[in-house]
Amino acid sequence: MSTSKKSSYYYFTGVLVAVWLSFGLGATACKKNKKVTPVCDGTNATYNNTVKAIVNSNCVSCHSSYSTYSGLSSITSNGQFTQHVLTDQDMPEGSSLSSDQLNKLQCWVNNGFPQ
Repeated sequence: MSTSKKSSYYYFTGVLVAVWLSFGLGATACKKNKKVTPVCDGTNATYNNTVKAIVNSNCVSCHSSYSTYSGLSSITSNGQFTQHVLTDQDMPEGSSLSSDQLNKLQCWVNNGFPQ
């Protein structure tokens, strides 16, 4: 391989690596924060006194049916709420709940989702 071809090859390879790294780093910047393990903080959480405010500010814009206790009960009874919000922490999409919010929601789950 001639010197100019080698030089072009290395330049092209370097550009590809730079592009690959920039996309890789950019993709990680969009990921959610590291998961936390929710622990009930002692809050006597009910839907009306604690959960409703969290759900209204983080969920209802995409899931309008969750604006009521009965609407939310469809995903609490089948385990989806616990799975998506507390375990996988993939909801709300595009953002994260605070540790404080997750802890309060964990109390609500531990107490059997009281209204």
